[in-house]
Amino acid sequence: MVTGTSVRIRHVAACPEIDPLLCAEQDIPEHWHDQHIAWLRLDPTLNVGLGAGWQASVGLPFDVRAIAVDYETPDGAVFDPPYADIHHRDETLWGPTDGTALVRKYATVGTHAIVGVGLGTTLPIGRTEADPYALTEEGLTHQHIQLGTGTFVPVATLEGVLTGARWGGTAWVSGRLPLYANTEGYRPGATVTGGLGPSWRPIPAVQLLATVEGSFEGAEAWSGTTYGSRATGLAGVTGIYGLSDSVVLQAQARVTALSWSGHPDADEGSAVQRFLGTVGVSWSFDPGKKLRRDRDTEGETSGILAP
Repeated sequence: MVTGTSVRIRHVAACPEIDPLLCAEQDIPEHWHDQHIAWLRLDPTLNVGLGAGWQASVGLPFDVRAIAVDYETPDGAVFDPPYADIHHRDETLWGPTDGTALVRKYATVGTHAIVGVGLGTTLPIGRTEADPYALTEEGLTHQHIQLGTGTFVPVATLEGVLTGARWGGTAWVSGRLPLYANTEGYRPGATVTGGLGPSWRPIPAVQLLATVEGSFEGAEAWSGTTYGSRATGLAGVTGIYGLSDSVVLQAQARVTALSWSGHPDADEGSAVQRFLGTVGVSWSFDPGKKLRRDRDTEGETSGILAP
């Protein structure tokens, strides 16, 4: 599965927070940091049936993030900051991000419903960074964007699918609860994501889904100090095409319908992510078992739909 999006992050920068040491020596006027991030994620996932409704799943995402930054005065003029590029810079970050390992249990409910419960952990393989706020206090170059967390974070999921000849539906919720900080003093925020929506099969090989989704990301912490939180609501449509009994193609488009930030300076900045596009392909090793095929389709659907 491959997902692409574009994010714009814009915020006010001012003394003394921008560079306490330099601000003590000269007057740096208030200005804007305007970042544009083109974000591409490759997310290969392996699901293995263990029998009796049990499934093991491992995902190992890989990110490419192209970042460009502009500095402006409040009236829109180009600004050349005297602290150079210690905060942001034009660059491309790439590498593996934190993976996930889950064990799920699926069960049929009646004749047209499947319910799955999963427990697992993230795998801290993504690159981490030193405390950017501590480095700012020293006027040193730092990085705010991490590819990983450096911690094993417990993960829990709950999924449900209604299956019918034509109409059905899907719903899911997942959560992550960090328990400790990494060696750099970073502790990610707790997160909850979920969504639901109807599905329709115009022909047996094609399934269409419409969904509404929501996510909440709690405040992250560096060395015990918390920094913001945010909530996002999205609407999406997904198409799934069964190319054969063993190969399924998928495509999805999602748009951000609403967003909220709990950062104390939220009124002086914004983070905008308007559109997310996803394409994917899945291959089943044993397509002959109907229950397994239904379960795999449910897993593919919820995997694509979950933010």
